[in-house]
Amino acid sequence: MRVHEFELGADLQRSDLTAISAKSSHFMSDITIDFEYDHSMHCVDVKSLLGMLLIPIRAGTTLRLLTKGKDEEEAMHYMFDLFESFR
Repeated sequence: MRVHEFELGADLQRSDLTAISAKSSHFMSDITIDFEYDHSMHCVDVKSLLGMLLIPIRAGTTLRLLTKGKDEEEAMHYMFDLFESFR
Protein backbone atom coordinates (compact mmCIF):
# COMPACT_ATOMS: atom_id res chain seq x y z
CA MET A 1 0.00 0.00 0.00
CA ARG A 2 1.21 3.50 -0.86
CA VAL A 3 0.03 6.56 1.07
CA HIS A 4 0.63 10.24 0.35
CA GLU A 5 -0.88 13.20 2.17
CA PHE A 6 -1.20 16.67 0.65
CA GLU A 7 -3.29 19.84 0.82
CA LEU A 8 -5.40 21.10 -2.07
CA GLY A 9 -4.72 24.59 -3.27
CA ALA A 10 -8.03 25.04 -5.12
CA ASP A 11 -11.60 23.77 -5.05
CA LEU A 12 -12.18 20.74 -7.28
CA GLN A 13 -15.01 21.38 -9.73
CA ARG A 14 -17.36 18.74 -11.17
CA SER A 15 -15.33 18.57 -14.39
CA ASP A 16 -12.12 18.06 -12.36
CA LEU A 17 -13.66 15.27 -10.31
CA THR A 18 -15.06 13.61 -13.44
CA ALA A 19 -11.64 13.69 -15.11
CA ILE A 20 -9.88 12.32 -12.02
CA SER A 21 -12.37 9.49 -11.69
CA ALA A 22 -12.18 8.59 -15.39
CA LYS A 23 -8.38 8.57 -15.47
CA SER A 24 -8.13 6.48 -12.31
CA SER A 25 -9.94 3.60 -14.02
CA HIS A 26 -6.82 2.89 -16.10
CA PHE A 27 -5.18 1.31 -13.06
CA MET A 28 -5.82 -2.11 -11.55
CA SER A 29 -5.02 -0.88 -8.04
CA ASP A 30 -7.60 0.33 -5.56
CA ILE A 31 -7.37 4.12 -5.29
CA THR A 32 -9.05 5.98 -2.44
CA ILE A 33 -8.88 9.37 -0.78
CA ASP A 34 -9.53 10.09 2.88
CA PHE A 35 -10.36 13.57 4.12
CA GLU A 36 -12.34 15.46 6.73
CA TYR A 37 -15.49 17.34 5.73
CA ASP A 38 -18.13 18.76 8.09
CA HIS A 39 -16.23 17.44 11.12
CA SER A 40 -16.32 13.82 9.97
CA MET A 41 -13.89 11.64 8.05
CA HIS A 42 -14.79 10.47 4.56
CA CYS A 43 -13.24 7.72 2.47
CA VAL A 44 -14.02 7.85 -1.25
CA ASP A 45 -13.20 5.34 -3.97
CA VAL A 46 -11.66 7.58 -6.64
CA LYS A 47 -12.87 5.24 -9.40
CA SER A 48 -16.47 5.83 -8.31
CA LEU A 49 -17.77 8.88 -10.16
CA LEU A 50 -20.83 9.10 -7.94
CA GLY A 51 -18.71 8.89 -4.81
CA MET A 52 -16.44 11.64 -6.08
CA LEU A 53 -19.33 13.95 -6.96
CA LEU A 54 -21.31 13.54 -3.72
CA ILE A 55 -18.89 15.24 -1.34
CA PRO A 56 -17.38 18.64 -2.22
CA ILE A 57 -13.60 18.79 -2.03
CA ARG A 58 -12.54 22.36 -1.22
CA ALA A 59 -9.28 24.31 -1.21
CA GLY A 60 -7.32 23.82 2.00
CA THR A 61 -8.58 20.25 2.46
CA THR A 62 -5.90 17.78 3.43
CA LEU A 63 -6.28 14.66 1.31
CA ARG A 64 -4.70 11.31 2.02
CA LEU A 65 -4.28 9.39 -1.24
CA LEU A 66 -4.03 5.61 -0.89
CA THR A 67 -3.22 3.09 -3.61
CA LYS A 68 -3.13 -0.67 -3.18
CA GLY A 69 -2.54 -3.31 -5.83
CA LYS A 70 -0.22 -4.54 -8.54
CA ASP A 71 0.44 -1.11 -10.06
CA GLU A 72 0.12 0.92 -6.83
CA GLU A 73 3.36 2.86 -7.23
CA GLU A 74 2.58 3.95 -10.78
CA ALA A 75 -1.00 4.78 -9.75
CA MET A 76 0.23 6.86 -6.79
CA HIS A 77 2.58 8.97 -8.91
CA TYR A 78 0.03 9.47 -11.67
CA MET A 79 -2.88 10.33 -9.36
CA PHE A 80 -0.82 12.68 -7.20
CA ASP A 81 0.35 14.55 -10.30
CA LEU A 82 -3.23 14.66 -11.53
CA PHE A 83 -4.52 16.16 -8.26
CA GLU A 84 -1.61 18.62 -8.28
CA SER A 85 -2.54 19.78 -11.79
CA PHE A 86 -5.84 21.15 -10.42
CA ARG A 87 -4.07 23.47 -7.97
